[in-house]
Amino acid sequence: MVSMSLKRFCAVLCLLALATPAATAERIDAGRVFGAFLACNADIFSLLTSDEADFRAITIAPYDYASDGVTGHYIAFAAPVDASGLPLSRYVQFEAVGIAVPHFAWGFEVERNVPEVAKVIEELLPGARFVAKDGHMLELKLDTEPEAQHGDASVAPEDSYRKIVIRQANNPTQALVMCDASKDRMSDLATNGETGRKRLPSPEDLFPSAKVPGVKADKILDAFVACRPSFFNVLWDERKTFPRFRVEAFESPENMPHVPGAESTYSEAVTFERPIKVGDFSVVRFFQRKSIQEGKPTRFAWAFQVIATPGEAARAIAERYRVRFETGSWWLSSKDAAAGPVSKDLEFDSYFDPDQQTAVTCEPDESETRGFRLPWAEETFGLAQLGPPPLIGGNRLMNALLQCRRDFFAALGEETDAFGKVTFKAAMGPYRKPEDAARATLRVAFEKPVYVSSLLLTGYIQQRVNVAGEPKLIWGFQTPGNEYELIRVAENRTGSNYVEKDGWALNLEADATVYTPSEALGFADGFIGCTTPLGSGKKPPEPADLFRNEQGK
Repeated sequence: MVSMSLKRFCAVLCLLALATPAATAERIDAGRVFGAFLACNADIFSLLTSDEADFRAITIAPYDYASDGVTGHYIAFAAPVDASGLPLSRYVQFEAVGIAVPHFAWGFEVERNVPEVAKVIEELLPGARFVAKDGHMLELKLDTEPEAQHGDASVAPEDSYRKIVIRQANNPTQALVMCDASKDRMSDLATNGETGRKRLPSPEDLFPSAKVPGVKADKILDAFVACRPSFFNVLWDERKTFPRFRVEAFESPENMPHVPGAESTYSEAVTFERPIKVGDFSVVRFFQRKSIQEGKPTRFAWAFQVIATPGEAARAIAERYRVRFETGSWWLSSKDAAAGPVSKDLEFDSYFDPDQQTAVTCEPDESETRGFRLPWAEETFGLAQLGPPPLIGGNRLMNALLQCRRDFFAALGEETDAFGKVTFKAAMGPYRKPEDAARATLRVAFEKPVYVSSLLLTGYIQQRVNVAGEPKLIWGFQTPGNEYELIRVAENRTGSNYVEKDGWALNLEADATVYTPSEALGFADGFIGCTTPLGSGKKPPEPADLFRNEQGK
């Protein structure tokens, strides 16, 4: 037997559900829509579809917790909408068909905590009382009797339900209030013509205002997220939209040019004078990379460095293109990867320069880049207007350094422009010892780091020392790498192996072009260079002759 309080409660629900205005031309008060929502039936959808409720919906995004069998959407409002004292910030709905009890859920995100929302609803529904469920949410069961007229044989009577659930949203000051009903309770919903299943109305139908004016198309971003080589055609067409830039070329420290079959990777970075707007992002840098094996390209990748965290970048793309990413890993969901505007090969990685930003990277499968030639950065963007020019003979300079050859200084002099503006300083060097009768180290600091092959150089060091009464000259480059990393670069670069106390030996897997570094080559954290004899009466090269210090360079 049904109690009088429950009968009175159900009567209130019916009144709320039927409380629609007589004149359809008038705007519907959000509070009245919320009242219809509390009945937890399909009447709410006809009110929303009419677009007469003033919610000012602006964006539609995929449901965060979508998975196989669970799909849904968020609809954000331009500003919180007051409904009976509750500020509603967005609408939420999802349907779950791939689980034991198929069901539908819809409701609102509220700018109030869970207890506050429960109190307001209990005041709106006399006799209603929420109960704690699973320790983290509140539940109010409706329709305690089976629905005989519209029952669904696929749902057992004991599994049939209709309820209001309140749980915490993304933070403790927000709550989600949702109607949740098994599919047998929602027989009034329209049927999907393709699947034959009941379905919730589309978010575009519920909130027509969210479709207009829509997201402005962006040729560059649309082509970028597709992760196809045709992106470079669009980039070339739109090159005039980019500000002035600097180009830096570098190769992987793991490259082994003397080992047959080894894969080598070469990269370029294009740094813009100022951030540029590409779609929803502020882009500060563009990267591109190619890998070569046995003389043929094997893999390609390109990326935008954007001012956003990986999560922020993924959510921005999800909202623009109506796709879903797995929270945490930010991989595109398997459903959206099959077909759509966003490629499964899109990745999001943190990039600290200097604050946390994100490298949004495309690294397509080899099958999609077969026959593709990656253009040089200056082929795509035009000639660089900022920074020094690239090195002319970077390999010659590196080989002369590793072999401690005297032609190093001639090669360095030929690359004067590539090091740009420098500052001359006198400072202690990495090899200075108390027993050395030495002059102060001469240091040439580069205004910006310079890539030479696989090394990032920040300065040049030169120092005269006396070793056992013999004058010698220390010369080489400062670099952020530690001693072990620099030895590894030298091994890979020359095709040799270094054993402490035994010195250098040839790598037996290397080809005939292999060579060993000079025994005069030395390493320290932050330094790679040579210690060579300085003949009696001979003067060392003057750093001022090797580098320029002209303003504006």
